[in-house]
Amino acid sequence: MSHPALGLPSLDLTHPVEDLVVLRTVQGGEDLLVGLDVVARSAGRLTCRVSGTLQQLHDLKLFTSLAVPLIDLASVRRSAERGLISALRCAGPPRFRIAPGTPDTGLLRTALASELGWIEDPGDWAVNFVVAPNGWEAEIGPLHWSHRFGRLERLPWSTTPVVGEILARLAKIRSGQRVVDPFCGTGTLLLAAARSAPDLAVFGADHDPSAIALAKANLDRCGVAASLTVASADQLQHGDQSIDRVLANLPFGKLVGTHTGNAHLYPAALREVGRVLHPSGRAVLLTDDKRLFRASVAAVPGLKIVRERRLSYGGVTPTVFCLVHTRSKGRDPRC
Repeated sequence: MSHPALGLPSLDLTHPVEDLVVLRTVQGGEDLLVGLDVVARSAGRLTCRVSGTLQQLHDLKLFTSLAVPLIDLASVRRSAERGLISALRCAGPPRFRIAPGTPDTGLLRTALASELGWIEDPGDWAVNFVVAPNGWEAEIGPLHWSHRFGRLERLPWSTTPVVGEILARLAKIRSGQRVVDPFCGTGTLLLAAARSAPDLAVFGADHDPSAIALAKANLDRCGVAASLTVASADQLQHGDQSIDRVLANLPFGKLVGTHTGNAHLYPAALREVGRVLHPSGRAVLLTDDKRLFRASVAAVPGLKIVRERRLSYGGVTPTVFCLVHTRSKGRDPRC
């Protein structure tokens, strides 16, 4: 799918609409999309009824894209008149793209250009039409993740923003807490943490100075104050039991790291997590090197796994592990 350009039009978040929408998300995170009128769900997809303004939907960070299911030209016109498409605010006629393989392309193109006065522009679209099980789906550009999260400096192995939001949600971060990511990379998880609660003390560490530089650029651009350090995850610069939440996407050998390297890194890093984590704290860690991770946790006195959640995205199926101290009571059913 082509990504929308940064100059996309906006949505009128106060404009009332009546429509069905399809939210695409990371497989394994569907149940975290709460407060919606869900009429159908499948792996990585929720179909929801929208009735009212779009502010709540816009503020929800746990989906990658939103599309309007359209079965025929009449449904296209209806959404453009009073559905979600009617909330688009453009400097001129809406620009559209029709993805290769979309059925009835000629019919759709004629209706959009001749009847609605839209302009076909595959490089800078507001609405992207793609094939759907029963017709078309119209992806709404301003609700695509690349627009909602804004410009981010990234490396090939950077955590995707929606995955970051899932980890932050599972961490149950509260106002005023101290949060650290010992594998912070370009800062995606730190940004997600900062969005989840106010007045946090945010810390990030990474062994790669170039990643720390990019993380600083991202955090500064988003107005997030954080303390960033070039350091290895096995030597965290924090006092014993001084951290409330640990968030991390551990290297697991797909784009960075190897199983052999992880065999030394994981036990050392997890010992540091156990050392710095407050007795009532929580660590939420993502990896696909699952057997090694479980064995490494088992070797750390005082640390235990209380929940596991399997995700699927981008051709990988890592697991989110939620850890607490062994003397901690209670289990979080959302993790």
